Amino acid sequence: MKQFAILGLSRFGKNVLDELLEFGADVMIVDKDREVIDAYRDQPVSAVVMEIESEDNLRKALPKGLDGVVIDMGEKIEASILATSYCRKMGIPRIFVKAVTEGHAEILEMVGATNVVFPNREAAKRVTPLLVSSGLLNYLPVSGNLVIAELVVPDRMFGLSLLEANLRKNHGINLISVRNGEEEYGLFSPEYRFRPGDIALVSGLDESIEVFAEKHAPKAHRVSFVRDLGRLFGRRKG
Repeated sequence: MKQFAILGLSRFGKNVLDELLEFGADVMIVDKDREVIDAYRDQPVSAVVMEIESEDNLRKALPKGLDGVVIDMGEKIEASILATSYCRKMGIPRIFVKAVTEGHAEILEMVGATNVVFPNREAAKRVTPLLVSSGLLNYLPVSGNLVIAELVVPDRMFGLSLLEANLRKNHGINLISVRNGEEEYGLFSPEYRFRPGDIALVSGLDESIEVFAEKHAPKAHRVSFVRDLGRLFGRRKG
């Protein structure tokens, strides 16, 4: 079982904690606010109440062999920089840190952050394409311009096999899987033929996917909800 620590439980830290618990990870939470820590007393986590800005405190509290750490000090830029530096010195291999500004992000990378996160910006990148296209049901930036998306299969593709549709050649996108209605995603054969109600899970450059969604978006479709990516791959909340 992988082991992680979350230093600071502002909104981003709490969201990551909730997701890690769904995956069944071994998680330690650290925050100076006892009330924040107490909110998780019924959860399967180990918890420490302390000031994170102290290197000695972190060395004593964090177990050796952590797979990664998430740092969310809210708006406290200096505290997050110090905590990042301490974690690097301790040899923690993956250090995810919430950044407040571009300058903050640059310093975090200099002192050892392996991943710098702008939660609000990332959320905007996911939501905006969904707002402007009726053909997109979900949208997740992965790296650079690469995204994973969930698309409504257009009417004009009904009856075509995967080979005949040739999404990679004709539209520059790769088909990962396909489902129909409330079905789950699974394996499929090249002989599969698209049907009304099909939803495609695809990957590709953001521009290619957005162009396809805009060009082929149906006037109306049968799916009127948006799933989060956790549910796309079989994890269910609640």
